[in-house]
Amino acid sequence: MTDAESPSATTDRASGASTRAVVGKAAIVILAATIVGRFFGLLRDMGVAYFFGAKGTTDAFFLAYKVPYLLSLTVAGALTATFIPVFTKRMVTGSRDEAWALTTSMMNAVLVVLVVLSGVLMLLAPWVVPLFGPGLDPEPTRTAISLFRILMPGVIFAGLAGLATGVLNSQKRFSLPAFSASVGAVVTIAVMAAFSSAWGITSLAVGTTIGAVATFVVLVPQMRGEGMRYRPHIDLRLPGMAQVGLMVWPILIGSAVGKVSIFVDQVLGSLLGQGAISALAYSEKLFQLPLGLFVAGITVPIFPLLSEHVAANRTDRVQATLAFALRLIAFVMIPASVGLIVLRIPVVALLFQRGAFHADDTSRTAWALLMYSIGLYSYAGRDTLTRVFYAYHDTRTPVVISVIAVVINIVCSYILMHFIGVGGLALGTTIALTVNYVVLIQLMRRKLGPMGFGAVGASLARIVGVSAAMGIVLLVVDRVLSGALGAGSGAMAVRVSCGVVGGAAVYLVVAAIARLPELREVLDMLRSVTGRARPGEDNASLRRT
Repeated sequence: MTDAESPSATTDRASGASTRAVVGKAAIVILAATIVGRFFGLLRDMGVAYFFGAKGTTDAFFLAYKVPYLLSLTVAGALTATFIPVFTKRMVTGSRDEAWALTTSMMNAVLVVLVVLSGVLMLLAPWVVPLFGPGLDPEPTRTAISLFRILMPGVIFAGLAGLATGVLNSQKRFSLPAFSASVGAVVTIAVMAAFSSAWGITSLAVGTTIGAVATFVVLVPQMRGEGMRYRPHIDLRLPGMAQVGLMVWPILIGSAVGKVSIFVDQVLGSLLGQGAISALAYSEKLFQLPLGLFVAGITVPIFPLLSEHVAANRTDRVQATLAFALRLIAFVMIPASVGLIVLRIPVVALLFQRGAFHADDTSRTAWALLMYSIGLYSYAGRDTLTRVFYAYHDTRTPVVISVIAVVINIVCSYILMHFIGVGGLALGTTIALTVNYVVLIQLMRRKLGPMGFGAVGASLARIVGVSAAMGIVLLVVDRVLSGALGAGSGAMAVRVSCGVVGGAAVYLVVAAIARLPELREVLDMLRSVTGRARPGEDNASLRRT
């Protein structure tokens, strides 16, 4: 029997096809949900810019919002990274009842911890909030303290929603968790639109907290449908509770350390004058847009698959899946980075420049966006590699590297802000992200052996070349349109539309001419989803992976 006909080869082909099908289906669902969610998110941000601009009141909100927001991300990310491998292992080994009992106990424990934590921080708000904006005037600082107390309860429901989302994703349930964020955004928009004239910036904080509650509530019926039966108690005797408890603290600490640089950026930004914190916040939202649109569709379904491969001790499948994910991310993120760099001014102007948001706000926000955009691929690649370490229950390595990256970020941001202002803070973040990504690649190679990173590097070089060609064409076309159309909202809409559609078309055409294997793999993935894969494609794509 030849190797191509052996049971092992047949299993690998089936595994490769299954990986592409799962990732492809989830990516389409998550992409659709994220487009809807980002649409409402942009409407919310456009409403904030229209009603409040980039002034002292918005500086106060973004200052108050940052701690609850990052705390929610940290808690949800740490719980997902530690709990999902434990939950998945019990599901894979047939301990379904124990898995759901563990879920209920964990949710109750998270609820208690977050309630206590939120209460303590609300009491300490007059001392905590000023630490992150020492350069703000007294009035915006007082406003930030009030908003902080309104926003903190949302952390409780955001943490529960993050845990529920991870559990549902591990059961290959992606639709509702992906769309749940849209519910929260719609609620926020509705509250802000209804009460902005009466409550001012407070309406945004109230809407954000109610939106967090709604995001969690819509997930509860599907959790019950999957088999969870809620009981109001915490069973610390369950083996998984102790395991998660031991693993979660290093990740929480590492994630918190990783967020220190963001707080430092706020502290430094408050020293650059009114509107700097808001410019960073608006630019970061646009920077996060392609990450949310595309990378989540890859990393969300990849993590449960990696956990399954680790549980089954299939190092070869871990290596193949990781290399596939990194190349696919590069195929999407690098051209997105180039597009944001070229179109940064019309994008910011189109979305935000109206009402209280003026041309100088656009200029400062676009400058920060340029520096953030350089690090898109590093950001996505770092998060993907970190998930692999977590799947192996290695929480120490990412923590150590995060500490190093934070030090680099702080030093670079402080130096660069004196030369290029708010853009220096964003560039410092980009430099730290890139160092973090490169170091994690080297450590992953030591951990798992040959990973095919040479092929990933070669793909990266080809994708950079194709993206550069796209960028040149995009820059020329945008300059022509800018001179012909002027600076109105309609002109910006035309420039952005032509840039997005034309840039994507040019990129795909050049990628086809250059015969990028990632383009073929994306097409293979789509065919796996639709069930139209041609004979031999699964095997060929697996070899490329």
